Amino acid sequence: MTIFCGKGGTGKTSLSLALGLNYARRGLRTVIVTSHPMSEVSSVASLAGLQQAHPVAAANLFVVRIDPIEVLNDIVKQNLPSALLVKAVLSSRVYQTLVEVAPGLKEIAFLNRLRHLAEDRTDGGRKFDRLVWDAPATGHFLQMLRVSRNFETYLSGPFALLGAQVTKLFSDPSRFSVLPVTTLEEMAVQETIEMCGQLQQDLAIRPRAVLCNMTSPLAGSEEPLDAIFESLHANPPADVSFLRDRIEIERLQFRALATAVKSPLHLVRRKTSWTADLDLLFDLAGQVETSLGVAP
Repeated sequence: MTIFCGKGGTGKTSLSLALGLNYARRGLRTVIVTSHPMSEVSSVASLAGLQQAHPVAAANLFVVRIDPIEVLNDIVKQNLPSALLVKAVLSSRVYQTLVEVAPGLKEIAFLNRLRHLAEDRTDGGRKFDRLVWDAPATGHFLQMLRVSRNFETYLSGPFALLGAQVTKLFSDPSRFSVLPVTTLEEMAVQETIEMCGQLQQDLAIRPRAVLCNMTSPLAGSEEPLDAIFESLHANPPADVSFLRDRIEIERLQFRALATAVKSPLHLVRRKTSWTADLDLLFDLAGQVETSLGVAP
């Protein structure tokens, strides 16, 4: 399982779609798991023309939205002996209130469904070779993992069992790769540094790599910018001056990130133009896989 996490707006969903799409193009049945409404996912990038241009990818790519309330309702149905009793429980205010206010209940329901996909690699009879999780923003993501470690101490019965099963999954780093995503901006970098620290200190999870998304290819270079821009002579256009300032900021944030985190950093270069969203996604996937040492 590959997990893209980090601050909202850094491109986690785009990278999740890109990597999943690339796996699918190679004939690997791939499921991308999200908690976002499907309309939000589809607004990130269009898959128009996928069936015509890449029929193998279209046949092997699945995007699944996990609704934790639906998962909890299914647990009720599985553990009660009659349809009448199920209906009574699901319609009761006590149950509906419990679902909304019980600490961690919806989070553990989501993670248990994720665990089912990761361990059984099936969904309605479909078998999967790869699972990609487009995780929620940093605070919610960390809270989900913390809840999974302690949930069985809060409740008993089938819900405690869910916690134990999820804990087992996220206690084995060999079964998943965590990839924090950040842009090289001060707030995003600071949040990424704090998240990496909490993952390692509180949860004993070391990210496989940190992806610096939408960056200049010069962000991680030490080559002096004077040498790069010398061909522009003494009076560079205003937009070039802005570009130089932007690269300086990215370099500063890249160095801060490299100093603070123990995981390797990889640049995902920004593209200024593309003809179709599919082209952009495949380009992003190639960068991610190359930086992580994944064979094409």
